[in-house]
Amino acid sequence: MAKTTLQNIVTASLVMTLLASMIQFLVALLFCLRRRLRNLSKTSSTTSRVLIVANRVGEFNGETGGGSIFRHRLLESLSGSQYSVTCLAIGRATVCFSESVRGPLMSPSIRNLLLTAQLVNSHDLVVISGSWSFLNVFSVYVGLLCGTPCITFVTMNSKAAVDANFSGPMWYLSYVLYMATDYFNCWFSIGAWTRSAEYLSTLTARHIPVQGVVYCGDQYKTFQAQDCDTEISEARHVLSGGHPHHPILLYCGRLLPEKRIPLLVAAKPEGMTLAIVGTGSEAAWLRNIHDPTKGIVCLVEGMVTQAMLRKFYKAADIHVSASDFETLGNTVHEALLCGCPVVVQRAGGYISQVSDGKNGYLVDWSNVAEAQAALASVRKKELTDIKPLHRRTSDAQEIVKAHISQPARLAKSMGAVVAWPMVVLLWLLSLAYDSLAADEKGNASARRLAA
Repeated sequence: MAKTTLQNIVTASLVMTLLASMIQFLVALLFCLRRRLRNLSKTSSTTSRVLIVANRVGEFNGETGGGSIFRHRLLESLSGSQYSVTCLAIGRATVCFSESVRGPLMSPSIRNLLLTAQLVNSHDLVVISGSWSFLNVFSVYVGLLCGTPCITFVTMNSKAAVDANFSGPMWYLSYVLYMATDYFNCWFSIGAWTRSAEYLSTLTARHIPVQGVVYCGDQYKTFQAQDCDTEISEARHVLSGGHPHHPILLYCGRLLPEKRIPLLVAAKPEGMTLAIVGTGSEAAWLRNIHDPTKGIVCLVEGMVTQAMLRKFYKAADIHVSASDFETLGNTVHEALLCGCPVVVQRAGGYISQVSDGKNGYLVDWSNVAEAQAALASVRKKELTDIKPLHRRTSDAQEIVKAHISQPARLAKSMGAVVAWPMVVLLWLLSLAYDSLAADEKGNASARRLAA
C-alpha cells in the first residue's frame, strides 16, 4: 500500500512538473513572438530602453560604494546618448526594501515581483549588477520568458561578502543565495562581465561564465581635475586633525567588516596619522577611537563628495587598504590618478592595479612588519612611476550598444522551462533571508559595540 502511494505521489509530481514546463514554454513562445513583432514595428529613430536592476545606483541614505558609483556613471553616460534609462533600485523606483547587515536590500515581495515583470517586459535590454537581491534573479528569469536580453556586470565578491558578514546557519543560507544567484545570472544572461582580471579568473575557476573585464570610462573624470595649493593644504589640515606635519595614511571607502580596517589601525607606524574617511556599519567603534593626538582621525559622519575626495588624495602621503574583498578597488585607481601612491592588500582587483616598487606595494596587512616596511619605502620616495597601470577592458557603454541590438533568441527564451524550479526555490529561500537578515544586522551591531 505504501509503495503504491509513493508511486502515485511521484507520478503526480512528474505530471505537474511537465504541465508547468509546457505552460512556461507556451508563455515564452508568445512573449517572444510579441517582442519580434514589436521590434519589426520600431523605426531607426526609436529610442532604445535600458533597465538597470540593482539594490543601489549611486548614493542612498548617505552611503555608496565602488559598484554603486560604477552603475551611476553608466546611468549618466547612457542617459546622455540615444537611450532611455530606467533604474529598478532603492530610492529610484517604488520598491519595498529592508535593512540587512550589508545595507538596504530590495524585498522579494509580490508587489516588487509584479513591478519587476512589468519593467523587464517593457524594455529592450536589462543590465543586472550589484550585491545580491532576488529581484536580480527574477529579472533574468522574466527576460527569458518575454525575450528581453539581459547582461550581467558582476561587481561584488559574493563569497567574501558572506564570509565577512554572516555566521552559523545564516552563513549557509546566505552562501547558497549569493552563489546560486551568480551562477544563475551569468549562465542565463546573454553575456556577463566583471571588474578585474583577478576576479575574472576566480569566477572562471568556479565555472561561472564571464566574458571579460568591464570599465566605465566616465567614472573617474572627477579625479582628473586640477586643484590649487591652498585647497590641498586645507584638505591636509582636515585629514591630519590639525597636525599637517605628520605623514598621512588615507583610507577612504565604505566602513564594513570586510574592509578589515582594524588591521590598518594595528599596523600604523608611530609618527604617522591614519585618516579614515567614509560611512557604514563600522562607524560607531571608529568614533570611539578617534584621537588626532595619537594619529587616528576618523571622518565618519557622512559621505564626502568625489571633488573633496580628490583633494584628500592629493593631500595624503599614501592611500592604504587592507580589504581582501575587492573585485576591483576603485580607490586605488582614483588615488593613482591624483598622484597618491598606494599600499594595499595583496588580493583581488588590487593585484592588476599595483606594480611593486613602481606605483605602490602589495602587502599582507596582517603582517605588521611587511606593511610598515612598504610604508617606509614609499616615504623614502623609492617608487618610480606613480600612475595607474594599463588594463585590458571593455567599455560598459559599448557592451550595452552591442547587445541592445541583438534580437531575442527563441532558444534562450526556452531556458525559462529549465530555470523555473530553481527560481521558485530561490524565492522561498529569499523570503526566509529577508526575515532573518534584520535579526543578523542587530546581532552584528551588538557584537561590534561589545568588542
